[in-house]
Amino acid sequence: MHYSLDQFQTFLAVVDHGGFAAAARELGRSQSTITYAIRALEEQTGLILFDRAHYRPQLTSAGKALLPRARRLVEDLQDFHAQANGFAQGVEAALTLVVNEFADMEPVIAALTTMHKKFPGVGVRLVRKSFGDDLEMVRQGQAQLGVVAGMGPMGNEVEAHFLGEGPLIAVAAPAHPLAQKQGALALEDLRGHMQIVWTREGALAGDPDFGVHALDAWHVTELDTKRRLLLAGIGWGSMPLHLVQQEIDQGRLVRLTIQSWEGSDRMPVFPAFVIRQRKTVQGPAARCLMQALISAAQEAQP
Repeated sequence: MHYSLDQFQTFLAVVDHGGFAAAARELGRSQSTITYAIRALEEQTGLILFDRAHYRPQLTSAGKALLPRARRLVEDLQDFHAQANGFAQGVEAALTLVVNEFADMEPVIAALTTMHKKFPGVGVRLVRKSFGDDLEMVRQGQAQLGVVAGMGPMGNEVEAHFLGEGPLIAVAAPAHPLAQKQGALALEDLRGHMQIVWTREGALAGDPDFGVHALDAWHVTELDTKRRLLLAGIGWGSMPLHLVQQEIDQGRLVRLTIQSWEGSDRMPVFPAFVIRQRKTVQGPAARCLMQALISAAQEAQP
């Protein structure tokens, strides 16, 4: 049995617009054409889909049962046509986006939402990576776009657009001794209390630690694990502000004021960039996502 997209579209038009005449006006056809299409569909199915005994045709029980399937068929075929047409125009089948672990995900999700609305058929692979690994994925062509922390030179082969800066802050649970102290904390105040330190996954024993000021430290490779340990009051540590802002607002963490950090009078900030390979030709979805990332970051700035 061979059905056509036109038959199902006509069936839905009659249902949605309340009759054969209204469906004919909506589709720009004659009423007789609409009537013929519905009769042909009924003959093919062997079912009566509409009760024509009323002023407006009403769905029979069989018509009501088949209506959701007809809608799904039409939507699937329309999606198929849109995706096939997109591919013909150069739209990518899928994109890989690598995002640094320290990056704020809210602008990233907003940008992905924008891209998805415009290119719903494009698949996305989202990867979180650490410093250096994020940049390398883009350099090696393993990701079309990257949201990276620009902690060093990226090279001429990479096109980079500044997104903003993410501040690092020191925090501890409210009951922690450091949270009880008044005023700015000196390095001597920090040394005697356990520090929870984020360490890059794959780091080797003996690799230098940066930002470690305590004599005793626990090392973790996930920021969420570090956040949970800080909430438990096991130690103090530094975190990207956007990852602990909610806990600070709720009083579950306290922001610590530090006199100096790594020889500076302020804690570091991480500049974020969206990057791509210069030598590659961007497809429409990648261009859309890149611009959406830039726009979302601009809107997120205070």
